[in-house]
Formats: sequence, C-alpha cells, structure tokens
Amino acid sequence: MLRSILRALVKIMFQVVITLVYIAYKAEGINALLIFMPAQLIPSVLRKYGAQIGEGAEIHAPLIIHNASGESGKHYANLIIKDHVYLGRDIFFDLKEPITLDEYVTISMRCTLLTHTDVGNKPPEFITIPASRSPVHLKRGAYLGAGATVLEGVTIGERGVVAAGAVVIADVAEATIVGGVPAKFIKMVDAPAPDPVIEATRLS
Repeated sequence: MLRSILRALVKIMFQVVITLVYIAYKAEGINALLIFMPAQLIPSVLRKYGAQIGEGAEIHAPLIIHNASGESGKHYANLIIKDHVYLGRDIFFDLKEPITLDEYVTISMRCTLLTHTDVGNKPPEFITIPASRSPVHLKRGAYLGAGATVLEGVTIGERGVVAAGAVVIADVAEATIVGGVPAKFIKMVDAPAPDPVIEATRLS
C-alpha cells in the first residue's frame, strides 16, 4: 500500500517536473530527463510530445535522442514505435528523419540508429563527403544485438538479426542474420548452425 502511494506521488512529481522543464527548454529539456526517467513513464512522455508509441512498448533509460524537431508539442514525430517493442538501455536515436520500429522489434543495449550525415559548417574544399539523410525502418520481429549501429536509409527485414557490434550500411533481408563491420550475411535465421568440425576442416 505504502509503495503504491509513493509510486503515485513520484509519478505526479515527475509530471510536474516534465511540464516545467518543457516550458523552459522544450525538447532539449525532455531529452535530458529521458536519461534517467523511469521506464514506466517514458512511453507516455514521448506520446505527449509527438511520438507514436504502441501498446506494450518497453523503453528503458538512458534513452538518448538527437534532433528531436518538429512543431511545438510534436518534437518526437519522427519516432514511430509500434506494439510490443523492446528498447534496452543507452540507445541513441537520431531523429533528423523518421525511425520506424514495427511490432515485436527488439533493440539491445547501446545500439545507435542514425538517419543523417552532417558534414558541418566548413569551406567546400574541406567537404569530402556529401551531406545526406534518409529514414530507418526495422520491420516486424527484427533484432539488434548489443552495440550495433544502423546507418541512414537502412531497412532491416522481418525477423532480421544484426549481431552485436555490427555496423549495418545496407538493407538486411527478411529472416537473415548479419554481422561484422560492415555487416555481411552470416546465415538465414532458420538455417542450422554450422558443424564446428566441418567448418574447421573447410577453413584449414
């Protein structure tokens, strides 16, 4: 009973703090609070300020969001999270363009999803790559291992799997496992694991 009362009081306190911080600092203030906000509050706060968050979404702090833009009250409109998505700790979202996470997507701790390349404010002779921007889409049931990075314009197909630490620079096909830097095909999701004896013989 006492615990329930305390949780209710803390929730009210957070709502007041969120409102005051937003009035003072807009999206930057909300971004700061997402670093330590309780998981139970994150979906409703993101919805309030423009994100589409489905039912059963579980989002853990710290959540780091860059380029939350849009009109007042719609700063997170480029974040689309559908039902039963799981987000681990210390995930980085770049919302210059939309990031869409379909149903049952899992993103493990310390993953990074980027939607643009910014070459900065410099003279033309110092610009070695063009500025670019494009949305990212993880389809139903896709999985990102810990520390994976997904670059702009990438789509991860349904049930696609990205190994921990991989850097994904191109689309991943449905039910495909990729890994490495840059990420390359490993095997199909439903394929049996390679026999270690046969694999050692093949590589010798």
